[in-house]
Amino acid sequence: MRRAALMVLWTAVLWGRPAGAITQPPHDEALHGIVCSDCHVPYAGVNDPAVSSGTADAGFGAISLTDTTKSWTPSEWVDGVVTFLSGANEGEFRTIESNTENTITWALPLPASLAVGDGYRIGKTTYEDIETRCKSCHNPTGSASSMPNVGLHVVRGGTVVGCGKCHDPHNVDPNSGQGQDLIRVDVRWPTANNPTQYPAASNPFITGTPSFQGICETCHTMTAYHRNRAEGDHSHNAATPCTSCHRHEKGFQGGDCVSCHGTAQDNGDGVPVGGRRAVVGEFPLGDAHAHYGAELDNASCAICHSQSTHMDGYVDLIDPDDENTTYRFVSWADLADDPDVSNFCMGCHDEDGASRLTTPFDPFGNGNVPPDVAERFKGTLQWEEQYGDACFGTEGTGRRVNAHHDVSSADQTWSSAKVECLNCHGAHAASGSQPIADPFNPTTPWAGTLNEFCLSCHDGGNGPTDPDFPPGVTGPSVALRGLDTCAYKGVPWYVDYTWTFSAHGPDSKRGWDGYSGAPAHDLDCTVCHDAHGSYTASNPSGNPYMIRDQVNGTPFEDDGTRTGGFFGPPWDTFGTMRDVVVTVSGQNVGWGASNGLCSTCHAGWESAYSWHSYCDACQTCHGHGQAWGNGDLGPSPDDSTPCP
Repeated sequence: MRRAALMVLWTAVLWGRPAGAITQPPHDEALHGIVCSDCHVPYAGVNDPAVSSGTADAGFGAISLTDTTKSWTPSEWVDGVVTFLSGANEGEFRTIESNTENTITWALPLPASLAVGDGYRIGKTTYEDIETRCKSCHNPTGSASSMPNVGLHVVRGGTVVGCGKCHDPHNVDPNSGQGQDLIRVDVRWPTANNPTQYPAASNPFITGTPSFQGICETCHTMTAYHRNRAEGDHSHNAATPCTSCHRHEKGFQGGDCVSCHGTAQDNGDGVPVGGRRAVVGEFPLGDAHAHYGAELDNASCAICHSQSTHMDGYVDLIDPDDENTTYRFVSWADLADDPDVSNFCMGCHDEDGASRLTTPFDPFGNGNVPPDVAERFKGTLQWEEQYGDACFGTEGTGRRVNAHHDVSSADQTWSSAKVECLNCHGAHAASGSQPIADPFNPTTPWAGTLNEFCLSCHDGGNGPTDPDFPPGVTGPSVALRGLDTCAYKGVPWYVDYTWTFSAHGPDSKRGWDGYSGAPAHDLDCTVCHDAHGSYTASNPSGNPYMIRDQVNGTPFEDDGTRTGGFFGPPWDTFGTMRDVVVTVSGQNVGWGASNGLCSTCHAGWESAYSWHSYCDACQTCHGHGQAWGNGDLGPSPDDSTPCP
């Protein structure tokens, strides 16, 4: 054993290594079964991460070699090592200072000049290579699973710091010793306030004034918190171990959002009361949509969330177009006026996407382009609801109507109604297959039908004075007509049937015995309505009631031939798909005009029924829940129940 130890010491002297660089705890053979070759591969070994080999050409002395068979990338071998395999310099090695496409140079001359045919081998080990070696044991299932799961320290601009800058794996240079993470006393970084103190105080990673010599502050000169001098914020979570948020395996970057926010968080300051909910479970991880990439991680969260005042109880969203603008709130509903969270949403969902990012139309790197929703809200229509014609007079509530939902402060001032993006869409819960959320519980995806979703607000609740809207939604100053309630049957609403029995409801007159034989159609609301609004460059005012700018009636058949009484157009006449413009001029609303809404599906009725050729206020008779149109100008069948 003594002879073997002397041989190790003699080899260390010859090869320029510290004399004490022999296996020691915890990286030792006796206690842990670790030998040098578990981590190290000798120069010219077959397992070096990056290698090249060949034979030298003559004429370059003892400080360079040329191999004209090579086509290296300039500087790719800088800081690598060349080892000589034959000739007078066999066994010698040198650190490479520069290289061209076929020449390498080093500073310390070889004992002898190179000769033609001298063999050589180049090896280069990077920080990433070292990390791979360390992680082969230091991972949750590795032989060092009881130790931290590790990763290179990633700093500003993506630079990485090698493991050996902070740790002495051999336990021979001055360090904190076995059991204290082998932290160096003198950290190998130009700005370090050596000697390092580890562990420090209650937070083992920082000391604070006056020395700033904890391992997590000793090198820092540009961080917002805990720099190695007095300037900056030294109070940030000072009593909490840094690695609680800035985890080693994540490169110490910005905290581990997923690990922390997988459970409810409460720092006890009462902002908000009860702390923050566990949000990770809200993300539909099996169906990546817009709000994260292929993996929910810190980078995904940081696309929207600023960490500049993390853990103060507030949420800080970064404007998609301006990194210097944030939306700060405890609850998103606190931002009652523009700019509010709907402005934040539309900053990404507009014609230029998230323009502050390098990929504005792929903000999360998952290939999903955010649709331009902001354009739908450009419609300028502001209408006090009145409609009718010379045939049947005027109806309407006088309610103030926009061409879109009342999202902006200007819309809300006009109508007195208020709805925001997050009343319909979960900030986290949106998925490719289900972009909408439960309006009464926006942290979960909507589980019902699309029409049931719309009726969350539009069912009428318990009447005009008790509409039973979801939390945060406010109705207009004149109540919305209820589509599924009989509480709106008087002036000015004229609702005599619930939406279920209206012309496009599931129990419409096409299902009545003896009506026509035409197939029944239970239409989704979105066949005629765009949930976001109506606008085109050729129709800048937009359509009332959010009627679509283009309606596809081709799947639907026009009303059918009856078995008695009036005979309408044949039931096998299909609708068309075309642009729709519903003009508003005073009380005249162009429902039945050539480019109006109704004729996209009911093209045959205008010529089949004389009134339709000059009475085009379709809504007077054929509105949601209105009795006249539903009853088809005659007695109601037994399966159509009018309001009492």
